[in-house]
Amino acid sequence: MTDVGLPALEEALAPYRMRSNRELETLIDAYEATRGGHEFPFSRTLTANRRILAAGKRYRYAIACLAFQGFTGSPDLEIPARPAAWLELYHLYTLLLDDIMDEDERRRTFPSAWSTNAKAYGGKDAARPARLFRSVRDRYGASMAILDALRIRSLAERAIQTAEANVGVREQLLEILTETDLKLSDGQGLDIDFETVGELSEEDYARMSELKTGVLYVAAAKTGAILAGASGVRSRAIEEYARRFAWAFQDRDDLLGAGVVVSQIGGSSQGDIEKGKRTRLFAVAVARLPAAQRKAFLAAYGRGSKTTAKDVRLVREVFREHALEAVTQRIRENVDRAVSALRVAGLAEPPRSILETLAGAQRTRRK
Repeated sequence: MTDVGLPALEEALAPYRMRSNRELETLIDAYEATRGGHEFPFSRTLTANRRILAAGKRYRYAIACLAFQGFTGSPDLEIPARPAAWLELYHLYTLLLDDIMDEDERRRTFPSAWSTNAKAYGGKDAARPARLFRSVRDRYGASMAILDALRIRSLAERAIQTAEANVGVREQLLEILTETDLKLSDGQGLDIDFETVGELSEEDYARMSELKTGVLYVAAAKTGAILAGASGVRSRAIEEYARRFAWAFQDRDDLLGAGVVVSQIGGSSQGDIEKGKRTRLFAVAVARLPAAQRKAFLAAYGRGSKTTAKDVRLVREVFREHALEAVTQRIRENVDRAVSALRVAGLAEPPRSILETLAGAQRTRRK
């Protein structure tokens, strides 16, 4: 097995990020060229949000391309380069909608799409309250972000439609996209409903995480397998790798997002605490907290702009004492199972080592 250490992981993934961004830019630029004049603000919103569209780890794209290369034993990137772009475009589509539903004003250290778009509103009634939004300006920004999200989702389909693959393969990929739509929307619905529950079982959290996060990573694995013509046990094994990786990735992200471990993420490391985000950390902590402490913990969690430094300290102490060890163990277990699944998939090198290292990095990732 070729050794790909943690220091070399970013270098190994860089070509996939670069190619992913190139494919996204090509698709977006081609669409923008068909839109005609730009005299109205709506026609400039995609351009205004290019920083968000260009950012991101691009793990889904890399997994699809590495699966293809690993199954075929070829370093060729041309065959999966375009169709795999649907994964990142679809992910961007969900992020734009997520930020509206969560009322997040920032994304990837940049202003979120809806907050950027709101600045383009020039009406004299901008500050007036709207029916569903704080102001008419916010309504405008959210409306434009929804329209941009729909455009980006359509470009995800176009990435598949313009792929150099036979009709049967393109139909299979479009079916995966449709299935992803249905499952991920259920995951988002669960996530919203969970915001109102005082207690959350780890099983319920796992169900939501699988639908909201895992489904798109599994779709990445399926995309690579379909493009490579892999099937049966090997295809199911790479899907299991992606599923286990997704769970480990999400749990590590939640540790970072709550500032429970040392992190180098952009923005606030207490954002999840302020929002009251329902994570595995939360589920495990609430289940293990003595009743006397639970009330104080829940009172400090999810207070939004009213969150104090004392609230943050209390929540982090509870997480570290009652949940950190268990969640860290879950991460280790899922990384180990992801690596075991790779062995069954029988991928060639170096894709196998890169994917193995990517999974292992979730034990210690800081950003």
